[in-house]
Amino acid sequence: MPPLKKTKKPKRDSKKLKKRRSVRTVPTESKATESDWWDSFWHNNSPISGSAILSDEAEGFKYFFRVSKKTFDYICSLVREDLVSRPPSGLINIEGRLLSVEKQVAIALRRLASGESQVSVGASFGVGQSTVSQVTWRFIEALEERAKHHLKWPDSNRMEEIKSKLEASFGLPNCCGAIDATHIVMTLPAIETSDDWCDQENNYSMFLQGIVD
Repeated sequence: MPPLKKTKKPKRDSKKLKKRRSVRTVPTESKATESDWWDSFWHNNSPISGSAILSDEAEGFKYFFRVSKKTFDYICSLVREDLVSRPPSGLINIEGRLLSVEKQVAIALRRLASGESQVSVGASFGVGQSTVSQVTWRFIEALEERAKHHLKWPDSNRMEEIKSKLEASFGLPNCCGAIDATHIVMTLPAIETSDDWCDQENNYSMFLQGIVD
C-alpha cells in the first residue's frame, strides 16, 4: 500500500483572523437590572440627604430627579432610540455592561436637577466623571430633537387658560408662566478664561434658565 500523501491545510487569512479576534461585543444591561440602578441609588443616597420626605420612595424619586416616575418613563421613551443607537464605548458600568437607557436618563436628570459637579453625580451612580459628561450631553441632544413638540409658545386661547389657572391657584392676575434659574457647577477647561465662569460662590458654573407655564 503506497504511503498516504500529506494534505496541505488551507492557509488562514491572518488579517481576517486578527479582525475577527478584535471584534468584541459589550452586553447591555438586562431587563432584570434596569431597575437596579434606582435600588442602588436609593440605598446609597436616601440616608444621607437629611430630608424626612425620603421615607417614601415615590416622593424620594421626585426629590432627586424633579420629575415623577411616570414622567421619567415618558422621557426615557422619547430618547430611547437615540441613546441605544451607537453608544460610545465608554458608557459602561463596573460590570462591563453598557448603561441602560434608564440609568443614562437618571444620571443626566440628576446632573441637571441638582447642579452638583460631575464627579459628585458620578460617585452617586458608581460611574466616572467622563461618563457623566458624555451621558448628559447625549441626553440633552436627544431631548432637543425628540421633544420639540413640547417647546412652543401657547396660542391666545391656551394663554388665557393658563392665566386663569395661575390666578385661581396663586392669586396672580395676568401671569402666563414662571421663570427660574440655577447655576450648574462644572469643570473649567484649561483654554477658558476663569473669570468668565466664576459665580458669586467662587465656583465655576454655567447659568441655566428655565421657563414653564
